[in-house]
Amino acid sequence: MRRYAFLLAVVAALAGFSAAAQEIGQGLLNAVAYRPLAADASIAVQPLDNSDANMALKEIFENQLKARGYAVSDGAPLVLTFETRDTIGVWSGYGQRTVIELSNNPDRVGSQTPMVRLNLFDSSRGGMLNQGRSPSGDTPMTRSQYRLDVSIDSRGDGKRLWQGWTIADLGQRDGPGLSKAMVPVLVESLGQTVKRQPFVLP
Repeated sequence: MRRYAFLLAVVAALAGFSAAAQEIGQGLLNAVAYRPLAADASIAVQPLDNSDANMALKEIFENQLKARGYAVSDGAPLVLTFETRDTIGVWSGYGQRTVIELSNNPDRVGSQTPMVRLNLFDSSRGGMLNQGRSPSGDTPMTRSQYRLDVSIDSRGDGKRLWQGWTIADLGQRDGPGLSKAMVPVLVESLGQTVKRQPFVLP
């Protein structure tokens, strides 16, 4: 019985860890600094797609840059480009989620000792560290996500100084809403290297 109690404790701990890693109202920031970026650098902002939504986002970037002391000019020596993308989640068609499986131990012929399997990662059987099920009972292998990519390059030699990206689950907000929340986080991290840093979506 102690063995089963231990396994149940492990399951509970991992469930808590999985939930904490997928907190609602949070996004994830990554950034890489390649070359130094002056705190008062002059930067031009250019979306890769001149849609109405991106032109509105361009203005938000410019306002955030100015608020942090950067000069903003169309002919600036540094160019900040940005692109938004969304990835639709992939769902498996398995309606049942199996976390713990009990069976006879195949290594001991005639043994009545049960063997316990703790399913953590098996996507096809609804592993524990996979994400939760859809209302229809299907299990998502990946959630639908929204991503904002930003890079800063030198106009003169084309070399990259910095790049960063933010990711958040769609469904918390729509794309434009997530973009507005992500821009200040990205601008604040300009010139820095950041690895998987959570941030709060206001």
